[in-house]
Amino acid sequence: MKLLRSLLFVPGNNPAWMDKAPKYGADALILDLEDAVPANEKRAARPMVRAATEALGQRGVTVVVRVNAVETGLTGEDVEAVVGPGLFAIMIPKAENAADVRKVDAWIELFERKAGLALGSVAIIVMPETARGVRDAYELATACPRVANMCATLGSRAGDLTRSVGYKWTRAGNETLYMESHILLAARAAGMAYPLAGGPLEFEDLDWVRERVLRARELGYRGTLQIHPSQVPIANDVFSPSREEIAWNVGLLRAFAAAGRGTTRYDGMMIDRAHTRNALALLAQAEAFGLAVGEYPRSSLEPA
Repeated sequence: MKLLRSLLFVPGNNPAWMDKAPKYGADALILDLEDAVPANEKRAARPMVRAATEALGQRGVTVVVRVNAVETGLTGEDVEAVVGPGLFAIMIPKAENAADVRKVDAWIELFERKAGLALGSVAIIVMPETARGVRDAYELATACPRVANMCATLGSRAGDLTRSVGYKWTRAGNETLYMESHILLAARAAGMAYPLAGGPLEFEDLDWVRERVLRARELGYRGTLQIHPSQVPIANDVFSPSREEIAWNVGLLRAFAAAGRGTTRYDGMMIDRAHTRNALALLAQAEAFGLAVGEYPRSSLEPA
């Protein structure tokens, strides 16, 4: 799973919005068939999402489709409608148990075959949005090899998890800290390098958006979902290596290479090959986002 700093929701019943959404700069778009689409429009939205997925894929856009929850009985037809060229992943909302994830996995495989796609080409992103789903996060994350990422949709004043758990929202966010940490550890333990956090809904208060995104990064999350284009630049900034981080890690690699041995001193600390692997990974991410990195030793060091 590649690093996605920002994933912008776009209603799946609005072709014009789906067409123009790439201009906002998100690393991925989530074309939504679930909450953003009224019940009486869901069937009509499916071919719109399929067409948009193919068109956006041809433009090099990373496309995720959020289908309806398994309990609705709509998921199978959603998957059938959208699995095709250009689709990066299916997002499963309100995921509660491994059996449901494996059911979606089977549907995806069936329609990959029908569409002539390579088996396993479409990933799954799970969203535990109930008390049971949060409790069993590791089981969801390891339900099948197709599960590539997990999203902790926490911190909302009102939403599925708020209702399921019954917590009272506060700006400090202590009421969700355990759950955020639990989902993060489950994702990391399952081998997910870039777990996702849910973004705030208060898109008009950009200082608050930055505060919540920074909190997610500090906990260990590597990207967030956005419900409004104004949030995208904040996520891209927070989850990108800073100039200070880039300079520090370039200096670390130079110091290690110059030492010519397994350990050396750098910036008041002892460093070894584990530090060089972290530095190489960070600089590779910076380069992938088009950030200026400069020259640094590569050939004599282990890859990340």
